[in-house]
Amino acid sequence: MINAKSPLRGKGEGIAGDGQRGAPPAFAKRTFIIYHLSFVILASFIILATGPLMDYDVVVVGAGPAGASAARFLAEAGASVALVDAKKFPRHKPCAGWLNNKAARQFAFIDAARRRTGAAPFKRLVFHSPDLKQEAEFKSRAHVGYVTNRDAFDHALVQAARDAGAKTVLGKAVTDVETGEREATVVLAGGRRLTGRILIGADGVHSTVATSTGLRPRWSPGQLVYTLSKTVTLTARQRKAGFGASPAIHVAPSFGGAMGYAWAFPGRRHVSVGVGVRTGETGRLKTLFADWVGAVDHLGLLPAKADLDAPEGCAIPAGAAVEFENHVGKRVVLVGDAGGFASAATGEGLYPAIVSARIAADCILSALEADAGDRRGSTCQDELLKFRTLWRRRLAAHLQLPNVNVTFLLPLIYTNQEICDRFARAFLFGDNL
Repeated sequence: MINAKSPLRGKGEGIAGDGQRGAPPAFAKRTFIIYHLSFVILASFIILATGPLMDYDVVVVGAGPAGASAARFLAEAGASVALVDAKKFPRHKPCAGWLNNKAARQFAFIDAARRRTGAAPFKRLVFHSPDLKQEAEFKSRAHVGYVTNRDAFDHALVQAARDAGAKTVLGKAVTDVETGEREATVVLAGGRRLTGRILIGADGVHSTVATSTGLRPRWSPGQLVYTLSKTVTLTARQRKAGFGASPAIHVAPSFGGAMGYAWAFPGRRHVSVGVGVRTGETGRLKTLFADWVGAVDHLGLLPAKADLDAPEGCAIPAGAAVEFENHVGKRVVLVGDAGGFASAATGEGLYPAIVSARIAADCILSALEADAGDRRGSTCQDELLKFRTLWRRRLAAHLQLPNVNVTFLLPLIYTNQEICDRFARAFLFGDNL
């Protein structure tokens, strides 16, 4: 890294130095001009030889799970990293909060974050038929997942990135992105600029990085799932009364005949209630949410007088990564929701976000080595482009829709335990049906 601070910054004792204290003003002025021009010329040669002055090796835009994880991976490996987000943390995040157990098993810092924030483990999943007349239950001896409080969980991941050495710039929105041959720069609200050798776009489904760089002007129709959800606070007694001593998550596939599902996920001190549908069904979303709230209340899962007014909406790029080719641009990589990394079948995005961050971090570390000349025959962009292949090798099967006729199999969940278990494993772990 080149230090951007000017060596001319002194204490006002005379630019020419102690030996020139008695020199005439004209001589001192000429000396200053020569010294200054020499510095400018030298700095110009340095910039031409090594590239623009860099603030960081990597600038990560978006401090959600994908961005915070990427920042942690990179900082832990010795890269200088800035983690930027428009929000200050902890911030509110409307989400079902379901954490795939694979994430906790594969990444120790994720397991530590879920423990620290009191994520609630579960061993059971209850399916409800679209008309709510039938139920089927999957049981496991071991925990199969966790329900997190996303406000606290995401904050813990940001802190993990800080602890690894990442610099956080929070409460500052990115308004523009500029990319060059050797650098990428983000412009923050207020005009501040941050430059890095490489930029990660982890700024969500409506990514400024993706649109500003032209990697993705917009999502195509059908690539998004829209949800309405509400989080209701529970006491320990209310949780036990509604969900039992060993709480299950509740899912109603194709609820109300819609292409999507409804859910009720109990956390340690809350329950998330919501409905998600594909683009063509959004006109029914409010009605479906109201119907599901009535159903969940009838099932006895909600405390008396629970406030479910004013549900919050969000969009999820469910499975969109599979049909999206532009995850890598000039000095830019997209991860998490910004890159469409969420399950097509369930919309679950935490595990794909973290894995996409891990793969991107590995590619970026190699790219930084190439920039430094440590990888002969390979350039920075060559190493970044490997992300396209590597993420598909590891995540494509998890993100894709099942390769069977789900409509035909769905009714069998409620009459055949083997089919129920297969659907549960597909839902929970991304296993193929």
